[in-house]
Amino acid sequence: MKGIIGILALILTLGLFSCNNTSDDVLTTNDKVSEKSAQVTLNEVKMEAAATESEYEVEFYANMEGLLWRWWKIGKHFQWSQNLRYRMNHCPDVRLQGGDEDGYPKVITLDYGDSTVLHNGTVLSGVIEITITAPRSSQDFERTVVYSEFGVDSMTIDGYATIIVDKVDSMYRQYTLDLTFTLADGTVINRTSERVWQWLEGMETMFDQSDDVFVINELSQAVMTVDGTTDTYKKETTVPLKRLGDCKYIVEGVVQITLNGVVISEINYGDGTCDELAVMTDAEGVETEIDLSARKFKGKVEQNQNSGKNQSGK
Repeated sequence: MKGIIGILALILTLGLFSCNNTSDDVLTTNDKVSEKSAQVTLNEVKMEAAATESEYEVEFYANMEGLLWRWWKIGKHFQWSQNLRYRMNHCPDVRLQGGDEDGYPKVITLDYGDSTVLHNGTVLSGVIEITITAPRSSQDFERTVVYSEFGVDSMTIDGYATIIVDKVDSMYRQYTLDLTFTLADGTVINRTSERVWQWLEGMETMFDQSDDVFVINELSQAVMTVDGTTDTYKKETTVPLKRLGDCKYIVEGVVQITLNGVVISEINYGDGTCDELAVMTDAEGVETEIDLSARKFKGKVEQNQNSGKNQSGK
């Protein structure tokens, strides 16, 4: 009898030990999934900020195409930059290539050097090259954009974009992009996107960015490889993203992110007020604030990420 009782006790002990191990494995896996989901969401916030800023630069100069060439034609192309920004050091070095005022294609090269600080505090570097194929009234009109080691704060963008301006309503643009983002920590993310821009206000006042208002709708897919693991995630704008010319941050809009086919988070940028806060809601319905100025999480999620990095030695 004692032998039977001993065997039963051993089986029970092994069963409990097995259950504990399984529970630990599940918790560890869930923690890793949660951490990855949070990091993917944060990376997307960083890339959206960089993409919007870079496209805004393209819009600002490409919209001035006719005026730039008229100034260039009368020999004042090195002086116009004083009128484009609030101060001289907010401008890139702008070079124009192509035919005369009425000739195409035209090329606008924006060279931001090692560091150009915009009036909103964003630091740009590198080169953007904009090619305009034909007059806007032509059926052959198209803008192509090449980014060469173009930096937005601590992030670098390389790749190209095609922009089609709607023939009926010139306030609409269709962006098709194939870009590679290199983050400050060395993470490389390849992202393809379809983005629709709609100008709501401010296009008529080319020199004044303070009255600019535009919204963006996007569907994109990104691939990133970290520590040998490749993940694919998709981003869909469910409420258009709104940006104001005199605000550094996206002020409104909702984005849904899917990782490897599973919805992992939703980002809400606010109600239109210019502030540095957005809110992430994870798959469990837990809300966490994002500091858009520092591009990091506030509170618990950020602490968990830091803890994970310390444990891994990174």
